Amino acid sequence: MCMPFSPRSSPVVRFAALAALFSALTGCDALRTNPMAAPPRSEEPPPPSSAPATSTPVSTAPPGKKHTRGSYYVLYHDFEIDKTDPLFAELDALPEQVFSELKLPPSNSIVQVFLFDTQERYERYMRAKYRNLPPRRAYFIAEPRTGGTDELKIFTWLGDHLSTDLRHELTHALLRSVLKEVPLWLDEGLAGFFELPPHQDGVNPQHLDTLRRGPFQPDLARLEKLKDVVEMQKPEYREAWAWVHLMLRTGPGAKKVLHDYLQALRTDPNPGPLLPKLSEAVPEPEQALADHLTTVEVPKSRPRSRVNAQK
Repeated sequence: MCMPFSPRSSPVVRFAALAALFSALTGCDALRTNPMAAPPRSEEPPPPSSAPATSTPVSTAPPGKKHTRGSYYVLYHDFEIDKTDPLFAELDALPEQVFSELKLPPSNSIVQVFLFDTQERYERYMRAKYRNLPPRRAYFIAEPRTGGTDELKIFTWLGDHLSTDLRHELTHALLRSVLKEVPLWLDEGLAGFFELPPHQDGVNPQHLDTLRRGPFQPDLARLEKLKDVVEMQKPEYREAWAWVHLMLRTGPGAKKVLHDYLQALRTDPNPGPLLPKLSEAVPEPEQALADHLTTVEVPKSRPRSRVNAQK
């Protein structure tokens, strides 16, 4: 999950496996607090802008002793990582996957990713820095900066869901880098679509299984009215993913509706609701969604690498 702040989850680095108890927190949150200019890719990454003053206690300092540079992100961390891990190649390929699928132009923005070594340190920092946010495994935050662009930041930790969380949050960041705004439900639905590896083809087995077992009564009109991330709970995340999967994986009419809507969001932060447009291309969209979910096939899962931290 991801939350939008005022408006609005992974690579494999072979870090030592962390216990499953980390699954207590769910998803990500995307906060939008206004734009901030990102440095050109040719520049060396700047020191983390969120780094505290020297007087700040180490217990609440963000990672920043080391950095790993990707094609569109800088990963800040305080431990050694295996830079040959397949996860990094997967993350580097994410922009092409997202922008190609959604027919959006590429972005030159740089995303700052702060990777904590433990859940405890991550949570302590988030409580100190963003005390009003509900607990989540990861957060995407767009902070305002002079110049009209956002500073794109992701905060997360070395948990069992790192790969999924990073793909989810980086999707939020990529969307934010090229669109004026993204409605909360759509932002989460798209992030849910891209949070698993490409071979999954946008299928989230857990969401699909839960929706099939029901009860499930899709209501896109209700989803489109949600403005606060606290209103997005697991049922809303599942439904948002389902609507996105319907539009991207059924006929060309539904896909065009989504593509056109995203194009409108490039220049207009409030193009109106999507449901009326979808209803013109897909008669009885709620029934169409229910029917679609019965036909979705779940790709065979493949083993994913793990990121291991070396102190």
